Amino acid sequence: MNNTSANNKFSYSRLNTFDNCPQKYKIQYIDLIKSENDSIEAYMGKIVHSVLEELYQIKDLKSQFIPFDKLIDIYSRLWNDNWHNKIFITNFKYNKHYYNKNTLYSIGLECLENYYNKFNRSGYFKENVYAVEFSFEIMIDKYCFRGYIDRIDMDKNGNIDIIDYKTGSKSKSKNQAINDLQIAIYEIAVMNVIKNYNKINLNLFYLKNNDFISFNHSKDKIKILENKIIDKVNRILSSKNYIAKESILCEWCFYWKNCDIKATSNPSIRLA
Repeated sequence: MNNTSANNKFSYSRLNTFDNCPQKYKIQYIDLIKSENDSIEAYMGKIVHSVLEELYQIKDLKSQFIPFDKLIDIYSRLWNDNWHNKIFITNFKYNKHYYNKNTLYSIGLECLENYYNKFNRSGYFKENVYAVEFSFEIMIDKYCFRGYIDRIDMDKNGNIDIIDYKTGSKSKSKNQAINDLQIAIYEIAVMNVIKNYNKINLNLFYLKNNDFISFNHSKDKIKILENKIIDKVNRILSSKNYIAKESILCEWCFYWKNCDIKATSNPSIRLA
């Protein structure tokens, strides 16, 4: 059976899911079993991204004075308007005093504050933003890849900055970032979609830690990474056994009922 018969479009998330747990990959992308559940960490990340998307939709943004309170107001509104009754916090981390719903809300605000301090100049956002939440669908070899790029800047000389926001608690080193396949996919997408450019700079912004990592790929390096991406897809498509890989990531997985090595539902706590 061709594993892409039901869904033949790839993404970095899809590759990463297979690496983390082949059985979860099968459940999500072959069996097409969906879950409406969110972890509180994933929810916070989505809301932070949505705030930054809305920020750059403000008309005449460069000429608008934007106090940080504006971002707080957007964040609070989106957090409350999008909240639903299938958001969970893992028992592994939950502590009613030190790690709870309010903790994650505060971490989101901290992420936004670090972003604001990085890019706001005396109340104004003056970057040459080309696009936010940039949607793409490209071919890498014979495989279709799609995704969204958080932000693309381009100056008058055709120099492009790809900026990927991260809200997780652990930053990559520069060497790890250089070998990151997600931003390599984004770079390949920009090279395919935006024809007239001079140079592409790559940036990972770990918002919680306030780590901004910048680097470039040589033509040889991007080719090496492209081949790794193709090899991963080939490995996925040639797989016959999707063996569950038990790890700490299971605490944030909501497919326990469908998993061969779990006998119960995930014991995470549903948040009110």
